[in-house]
Amino acid sequence: MTANILERTVGELVAERPGRAKVFEKLGIDYCCKGNVALATACEAKGANPAEIAALMEAAAPSPGLGPDAPWRKSVDSLVDHIVSTHHAYLRESLPRLEWITDKVAKVHGDKDARLPELAKAFKAFAKETEEHLNKEEMILFPFCKVLENGQRPPFPPTVTLPIRTMMAEHEDHGAALETFNRLTDGYVVPEGACNTWRAMLDGLQELEADLHTHIHLENTVLFPWAEKLEAALGVDPAAFAHMSCKH
Repeated sequence: MTANILERTVGELVAERPGRAKVFEKLGIDYCCKGNVALATACEAKGANPAEIAALMEAAAPSPGLGPDAPWRKSVDSLVDHIVSTHHAYLRESLPRLEWITDKVAKVHGDKDARLPELAKAFKAFAKETEEHLNKEEMILFPFCKVLENGQRPPFPPTVTLPIRTMMAEHEDHGAALETFNRLTDGYVVPEGACNTWRAMLDGLQELEADLHTHIHLENTVLFPWAEKLEAALGVDPAAFAHMSCKH
């Protein structure tokens, strides 16, 4: 059983039992943007004992309401609606607030920590790019996925793989942004003498990171492969469109 688990991807393992994400987060293993990496490879990269981590994977209890039995994972339509109503809604509420608060903390406390203005600038760019990303998913990719579930194909784009490729590339950018936020705040550790606004900023950024990890994981590991399987069942070969560019 251990050997079999080590050959499976970290994204697949979390999709099966979301509680396993806690183990990966402690180790710094990316199960969302880089969820297609085998557990053995991920352990090796972090210097972790594969047998020990595999045992933790096997011991992790199922997460009621979050695993494959979750109501919103019964269909592509329900999964898409869940992502939009839960994770997209969270981002649209949080991004303006965190953009304002990072800017305020940078202006008031930038003389105490020179990284704060850099953080505010990075977050502003991230917020703009993320809003554009959400719009593209809701206007192009998600409707495409829903149509595929009905056994049909929209006239454009020619294959769902093209917008998926774009969204996954942008997910990589989101992951890099989160790493920047983490680095510039020493892992969201509250510095001595930090005011309540500074504390609220760090708490908000950490919450954003956790939610985005789950959000990207659901898309990269669950929704996108599902949509590609539906399209393949219709006889579409995405390899025929491999030459087409995927700008982001």
